[in-house]
Amino acid sequence: MTGDQRRLPFLLEIGSEEIPARFVPTAMAALQERLTALLVDLHLDADPVRVAATPRRLTAICDSVAVRQPDRPEEIKGPPLAVAFDAAGQPTRAGLGFASKLGVAFDACERGRDQRGEYLLVRRTVAGRTAAAVLAEQLPSLVLSLPFRKTMRWGDLEIEYARPLQWLVCLLGNEVIPLTVGNLVSGRATRGHRTLAADAARDIATCADYANALAALHVVIDPQVRRERILGQAVACLAELAEPAVLVADEELLTEVVHLCEHPTAFVGSFATEYFELPAEVITTALKSHQRYFAVRRGDHGELLPRFVAVRDGGAEHLETVRAGNERVLQARLADALFYWRFDQQRTPEQHAAELARVTWLEGFGSVADQTRRAAALVEHLWQGGLGAGGDVPAPLRRAAALNRFDLVTEMIKDGKEFTKLEGIIAAHYAAAAGEDPTVCRILAACQLPRSATDSLPGDPLSDVLSVAWRLDTLAGCWLAGFVPTGAKDPYALRRHALAVLRILLERRARVDLRDLLGKALAPYREYRPDADPETTAAELLAFIMVRLETWLTDSGGAELAVVRAVLPVRGQDPADAAAWIEALHSFRNQHDFLLLARGFKRCTNILERDVLAADQRLLAVARWQAGGRGAAGEDFGRLVQAQEQRLHQVVAGSVPELLAAEAAEDYVSVFKILASFGPVIDTFFDTVRVNTDDPELRQLRHSFLREIHALFQRYADFSLVAPEEG
Repeated sequence: MTGDQRRLPFLLEIGSEEIPARFVPTAMAALQERLTALLVDLHLDADPVRVAATPRRLTAICDSVAVRQPDRPEEIKGPPLAVAFDAAGQPTRAGLGFASKLGVAFDACERGRDQRGEYLLVRRTVAGRTAAAVLAEQLPSLVLSLPFRKTMRWGDLEIEYARPLQWLVCLLGNEVIPLTVGNLVSGRATRGHRTLAADAARDIATCADYANALAALHVVIDPQVRRERILGQAVACLAELAEPAVLVADEELLTEVVHLCEHPTAFVGSFATEYFELPAEVITTALKSHQRYFAVRRGDHGELLPRFVAVRDGGAEHLETVRAGNERVLQARLADALFYWRFDQQRTPEQHAAELARVTWLEGFGSVADQTRRAAALVEHLWQGGLGAGGDVPAPLRRAAALNRFDLVTEMIKDGKEFTKLEGIIAAHYAAAAGEDPTVCRILAACQLPRSATDSLPGDPLSDVLSVAWRLDTLAGCWLAGFVPTGAKDPYALRRHALAVLRILLERRARVDLRDLLGKALAPYREYRPDADPETTAAELLAFIMVRLETWLTDSGGAELAVVRAVLPVRGQDPADAAAWIEALHSFRNQHDFLLLARGFKRCTNILERDVLAADQRLLAVARWQAGGRGAAGEDFGRLVQAQEQRLHQVVAGSVPELLAAEAAEDYVSVFKILASFGPVIDTFFDTVRVNTDDPELRQLRHSFLREIHALFQRYADFSLVAPEEG
């Protein structure tokens, strides 16, 4: 049949109580992605989906959607012919039932064939349904599937959403698509701004009227337009000041404010200059974290000014009253901060650090002071073991390790205030005020970096060492305490700590043994968990860290996943070294001789059926190759009978000294060049030698030979993961 070929615009608006600003960007992205996928799954041709949002609504708009699915051919596979027909060639109950279920005569069934043989087949045309009908069925589940960090229920409904749903608009052209979500039925009535439009409802006649209808209701639906309006208004307000002033750039804050308002109006406020006794970080945190105000500085790179820019969700009416209220609230926050600042400095950093002994770190795992001492011991090991310069630990680093995190007990930081995120920075300021060495102060601040996956690294060797030390102790203690990350749950941010350790090691190209470091970090915890097996725990932690390393190298480092997975199992304990091996292997990835080698390695693995030497036995295999090559049980490879296998033995044994010399010199390109030269020889071996011969003694000898070759190759990578597909 011929379907309706028209295309019409589509609109979906999900209205709710105010959604937290931090939830909105993720929900917007999910709505766009999932609606796009749904239209594809429903065979509805459509223009790209656009999304918009305010705190009270998520909106999806499509300029053109097919009003009907196309008719489409469908093939339905039935039972095998051996089941559909009996021995006499007559249809069985299974065959007849298949046809009856589909509403066709048995004689209309065709025959199909696949790798398993012939089967009954029905070909038919499925009539397309209207877009309105299929969307009405599917959109409710899409609405309720949108991801939010937290959801809630309301009333006696069994549905969940970020905040209670209040209205739904769903139009195709000028017609309503009837959706039912909970107790809501979609219509064409949207709502305006809570105060400027008194939350008035207004019908949307067609999709094209949507933006104008909301504008009339004082709602700016497009987040980008709100962003530009906020920035433009801020610049205009600051231009009216007597001195040159600019907004302190803060993309995170700007994004949050954009999603906090439907009708933004920016204005300038002020605060008393006496608060400049506080560090600039404290002032900007009070402005941002508690009040969502923007800081203002003198010129592009000047000092902070006693001004701020705030954004009101509303118009310009009574703005002086709004400004005064905002200034009053900020003054209280800054007064509190100034009190903390002065009060905390009545004690020295050592006195604060002594108080850490009274703060429980993890229940049953000692105090924060205990953690500080454990981290200080790791500092010495790290400094001498690859991350530092070796020798004695520098005095500033030793001092910083002893004072580390003392600000946790200060009034400014403790008890979850908005200033808690300044941990380390506040320690540095208090230490400087107490006359500590500037290097100590720098380490106290920088060792808290990075605070996120994209944050800056500490940036100097001393801070790097302390940052890695306390994170390793955190990983060890939290793992033993049972706080292993699962799904979205990671209460102690162990994924972030593991990634921070890896980023620092990679950035410094530090040559360390992670398993050894984890063992050192776990050792002091015998006091708290004498029943825990440190080797098992270290292996679990190492596996956890390897997942983070794999992701970082592929997503941020641009490495090929197969190459990363080939190298990490054998070289991952030293992340910086593993990165160098991965880079070298990548350069050989598609060379002909190397591919022959990789294919040969894969054949070894398959023939041996995983009966290969364990990791702790590979070093002995290398020693045997250095001595000319023998089996683990003393098998004499000189007894191999065919020329091609004798040739392979000679080539491998003769190349091992050069191979090990290149490895020792960290010339990994040469290592893979030597290994690649084995490719044609091992390929010829497999083409001419029958490994699984009928002679059991010879078969065992050849298996032993391949096992030794496999062990040598496995020292460098699992080449089967980069081998070409057979056939």
